[in-house]
Amino acid sequence: MDDILRDFLVETAEHIDAAGEQLVRLERDPSDAEMISSIFRLVHTIKGTCGFLGLARLARVTHAAESLIGRLRDGAPASAETVTLILSTIDRIKSILADIEEKGEEPQDDDSELIAALASHAAAMTTGSAPPPAEHSPAAEAETPAGVVATPAAAVAETDNAKADAAPADKTPQAGEAHHGGDHPRPLRADTIRVAVDALESLMLLVSELVLTRNQLTEVTRSNTDEAVKGALQRLSAVATDLQDAVMRARMQPMGRIFGALPRLVRELAVELGKKIDLVVEGADTELDRQILEQIRDPLTHMIRNCADHGLETPSERVHSGKPETGMIRVSASHEAGQISIEVLDDGRGLDHEAIRRKAAALELATEQELAAMSPDEVARFIFMPGFSTARAVTSVSGRGVGLDVVRENIQAIGGVVAVSSRTGAGARFVIRIPLTLAIAPALIVAAGGQRFALPQAGVVEAVSVGPESEHKIEVVQGAPMLRLRNEVVPIADLHDLLGLPPVEANADDERLVVVMRVAAATFGLIVQAVEDVQEIVVKPLGSPLAHLKVYSGQTILGDGSVVLILDTGGIAETLGLERAASYREPRGDLSIAPRRARTRVVLLRAGQGVRKALPLSLITRIESVDTASIEQTGAGYVLRHRGQLMPLLPAAEGVAPTHANQPVLVIGYGGETMGLLVDEIIDIVEDPLDIQIAQGAPGVIGTAEFGGSIAELLDLTHFIRIARPDSASRGVNRKFKILLVDDRQFFRDMLTPVLSAAGYQVTALPGASEALALVDKGAHFDAVITDIDMPDIDGYSFARSLRAMPNYARTPIIALLAQPNDKTMQAAHAAGINAITGKFDRRALLETLTEALGAVSLGEQGLEDRFLAESAA
Repeated sequence: MDDILRDFLVETAEHIDAAGEQLVRLERDPSDAEMISSIFRLVHTIKGTCGFLGLARLARVTHAAESLIGRLRDGAPASAETVTLILSTIDRIKSILADIEEKGEEPQDDDSELIAALASHAAAMTTGSAPPPAEHSPAAEAETPAGVVATPAAAVAETDNAKADAAPADKTPQAGEAHHGGDHPRPLRADTIRVAVDALESLMLLVSELVLTRNQLTEVTRSNTDEAVKGALQRLSAVATDLQDAVMRARMQPMGRIFGALPRLVRELAVELGKKIDLVVEGADTELDRQILEQIRDPLTHMIRNCADHGLETPSERVHSGKPETGMIRVSASHEAGQISIEVLDDGRGLDHEAIRRKAAALELATEQELAAMSPDEVARFIFMPGFSTARAVTSVSGRGVGLDVVRENIQAIGGVVAVSSRTGAGARFVIRIPLTLAIAPALIVAAGGQRFALPQAGVVEAVSVGPESEHKIEVVQGAPMLRLRNEVVPIADLHDLLGLPPVEANADDERLVVVMRVAAATFGLIVQAVEDVQEIVVKPLGSPLAHLKVYSGQTILGDGSVVLILDTGGIAETLGLERAASYREPRGDLSIAPRRARTRVVLLRAGQGVRKALPLSLITRIESVDTASIEQTGAGYVLRHRGQLMPLLPAAEGVAPTHANQPVLVIGYGGETMGLLVDEIIDIVEDPLDIQIAQGAPGVIGTAEFGGSIAELLDLTHFIRIARPDSASRGVNRKFKILLVDDRQFFRDMLTPVLSAAGYQVTALPGASEALALVDKGAHFDAVITDIDMPDIDGYSFARSLRAMPNYARTPIIALLAQPNDKTMQAAHAAGINAITGKFDRRALLETLTEALGAVSLGEQGLEDRFLAESAA
């Protein structure tokens, strides 16, 4: 039986019982207008629903009853005869409902005499005359209860339709037989009942307490050897589990509850947009927690509207593209690995990736270079940004920039994720994945620092044992632990240190566990002392004093009665700085915008003990193989006679010495000077995004990153420059120039500041143009400005234009940094008043350009300065 029909039977039975009770009360007090209105509304509701469900017979009976009750509502008196007739009608309705429940369809019997009686009585009440006397059959004359009205000889026009479908006369029940003992209506079986939401929530809380009590008993009797006690506890545990499952099922509601409203929504959208749309719904019987079900109603509506408006073409456009003129939207729901997966698919034009790119550039969500490098799926994620819309005009359906950002926020609020994929001309596919319930969740009980915490299983990938005897080892790279797990390099944090717990004594050789977690695009590991248990925990919210701690999501009570905090894996990833993909003003999220990073060619090398080393190829002038005999050792280190000059040589790491017959040397050029780095072996040259995963302050190392699938330490070239030639770059500079360095990335500020300082400049490094402009407005003066172009706040072009508008900076040299300069960026730089552009990693070019510009300024050669600025801009 259809769910809607089943619900209708239950609700109608309730309404009918209420109507019967009110009719009896009405007979005692015929002047109660409010009672009459209530009865009328009940019958009217039943009639309207019958018409919607196609129950024609029931609709005709209730329509006739509604007409009679309407006369009462208009002021006609409610006599005992009137009440009896309506009660007879209620009995007939009950009988029909019982047959529908039993057989799944309406019985084909005749109600024409009852309908005629109702119509005749209503007509008599309208004219003010009494209804004609009944013509009783002999059987009816024997004993007819007072107040029963027989069917009149003639029927009013309202019953014509009923007569057309009437059964033979010998099957028609007489009106007077309504109350005979053998003709009472069969009662409806109460298979379902209505339960108040508050009562269900209260029951859920009681079950949660029972689960906690069961866990406590399990803990208390863990060491008990009494078989009787163990048996009783096992039965209690089984009953508690069954009860928990039953209450959880009671909280579950089918997706059809919200799918049922979609056909009308799609129909209205089709009319409004002038499109032809078919809706296909699958998995309506998939069940979900009522609390979550209500929270996905609006997101699902937003997605359907988006598909209808943006996705599907008009009929003429579809025919022109070789498609059927009727578009299709498919909505499906299914269970997948303890989660609900909801898919919304259309066969329309797909996402306009170029329009999204243009809008993202206009909103300054990314630069044109970054947008050009993104894959279609990466570009598609911008549609979830607040205020993002590619609609050309605002309509009642779209264009206001409100919708898909709300979808993502609502889904994330219940622990879910939303993804989108699209193929041009073939449609778009949205997928929502959400948990089944939020009340009770399985979790690992982990120990750290002598305390216990609950770690939800939803984000756990696996637990790996590490220690002297295990196959997995933790590599400590510049003080930071890393774990190589098959083909993946996983950054690791110690939960003890992360939470700032008091120190505890521990043996370094003790075996520990790394719980590998995955949050969105970030994979990381948490080092714990042990995983003590796996329990179903009852999730309780944090109190307001702790609500600001992002590493915790709630609290729970364990079996031993202790209260433990529930860890928030997303908050931990953010605290560790592992959500690097969440850029472009997007603080965090499971599907944050992650543009494809610029790739850098890096030389992988081996130097000394430990992990590999790496250095960007653009910083290396040459890679040479040098005869060891030509290397001499001095008190300050090693030197090599190189092209008529002495070039200092420094070991790239501790333990490196010129012991090879043909010693590999990296020749570094800067500011007209050269130096060499001694290495043990050149391994490879790879091209990967330069993404520092673990920043370090150790001398000679900027940080640790992954190149070509291997962990490597990125060498800090400025450290070696300061040792090799501490004053070389500053020769010829008559005074200490002040340089303003503006770059939003800490990595480049840390890389360039020592280079400029070693060259004799006084450097002020800031993370953004707004901070720099604020400093300049306060009266700070700089001899030159070095700025990045691609910055999220104010880009380098706008920053340069703002500086040029200030009288004190009208002629100040401005040098821009860009990963890959081209003709277009050179023209844009010239228009913004930028004098020169150098590569971000080309420090030699940066120092030469800066030295030439400031040298001209210091000598006061205005003509030379003008010529330099003009040549640089050209």
